[in-house]
Amino acid sequence: RAILTYKGPAAPGKHKSRPELELEVSSGPALQAILEALGFQPVFRYQKFRTEFRLPGRSGVATLDETPAGAFLELEGPPRWIDRTARTLGFTERDYITASYARLYLEFCARRGMPPGHMLLSARK
Repeated sequence: RAILTYKGPAAPGKHKSRPELELEVSSGPALQAILEALGFQPVFRYQKFRTEFRLPGRSGVATLDETPAGAFLELEGPPRWIDRTARTLGFTERDYITASYARLYLEFCARRGMPPGHMLLSARK
């Protein structure tokens, strides 16, 4: 399964909010070929393992993303749900991160003195 996603500019604030449009396509290789035929070139590739958690009847979703730069909990939903869920899990607004995975990876590499490249996972056992 492949998903083409457009992410618009983020609105300022403590919650990351921006327009997103998604389209599921049946073939990742075909999508890549179409984008390259239109002149696009890959500049950053990243992988993550994502586990989604939902409470029945609730409007938000909590996702655990495991990346080469660390594990991150993402809360998606209405702002009140995000704040309430974060507090329930023991987080405060100071813990909120709205940076992209690309930014987080660049910071991760800088802290370790590593040259950045693609953010790819090694084989899991």
